[in-house]
Amino acid sequence: MRNNRYSVFAIVAIFVVIAVAGAFALLRPPAQKPAPLPTPPPAPAQPAPPPPQPIPGMPPFDADKYKAEPTVAVWMADKGQVEHMPLEKYLEGVIAQEMEPDWPLEALKAQAIASRTLTISAIEAGTIRRLHNADVSTSKDELQAYAPQKVNAAVRDAVEATRGQVLLYAGSLIYAIYHSSNGQINATKEESFPKEIPQPTPYFQPVTDDSFRYTPANIQAWEVKIPAGEVAAAVGYSGNPGDITILEKGPSGRILFIGAGDKKVYGAEFRKAVGYDRLKSTLITEMTFDGSHFIFKGKGWGNGVGLCQWGAYTFAKDGRSAEEILKHYYVGAEIRKLWD
Repeated sequence: MRNNRYSVFAIVAIFVVIAVAGAFALLRPPAQKPAPLPTPPPAPAQPAPPPPQPIPGMPPFDADKYKAEPTVAVWMADKGQVEHMPLEKYLEGVIAQEMEPDWPLEALKAQAIASRTLTISAIEAGTIRRLHNADVSTSKDELQAYAPQKVNAAVRDAVEATRGQVLLYAGSLIYAIYHSSNGQINATKEESFPKEIPQPTPYFQPVTDDSFRYTPANIQAWEVKIPAGEVAAAVGYSGNPGDITILEKGPSGRILFIGAGDKKVYGAEFRKAVGYDRLKSTLITEMTFDGSHFIFKGKGWGNGVGLCQWGAYTFAKDGRSAEEILKHYYVGAEIRKLWD
């Protein structure tokens, strides 16, 4: 009974404490909500980039001449004769040889648009017309490589999906040059075509990519030994070959000038003189002389200008579209459809 009395007192005491605590809670002023933080002012709108300006010396492209797909006269270099075919049919054979036919579709589409643009440029310039009385040539040294026997469904799909599409910059056809591997940074026109292209080419910029994720190792980095006499002859220098050095590099790090004394040549001319397949590019990371040979270490393969094919492969693998790929490598260029 005594224990029960103590239990009752304990319970009553607990209720008293709760009641008192509640009373004090009612007497306290309500908690104040923290003042809201001031809303930061909106970021100022970024001005849109200025539209591309017409390039001095480049006439506006007359698209009305190409409202319908043209039939082209093709100089068949292996046969030594001219054959006629629709331009898109010719293009299939070009894409099948210039890019691996089993590559991702968006890469093939990017190549198709670039090659179609280059084809129209050649027709407009009359380059092959003066050589063979034809519009285009199947010789890779004269225009673009050609292998119709390698055409597959993917190549046909790429050509059909981009039918009639070309690249323009400020209303003019661009020089849609392309190459195998840029060494992860593109060349400017001055580095690779200092004499061949007299007009400015603002769409050729030293853009970068991540193409070494897929580029073969022997293209990523390579080394070649060239006899000193050949290097001296390419430079036009008759003195001590050991005097020959890289005199200047361009924005991408490629050789701009190489020479000694009062003799110097463009890096692009030097590469042509010693052989394109020997000196894979002018993106030279190291040049040394051992007394009898020059040892060149470099990266990439090709002129480094415009569409990088291994870069296109990489971007396509990452889900980028043909248009995105082309706009990366031809800065400021736009796609225009000429015929249906």
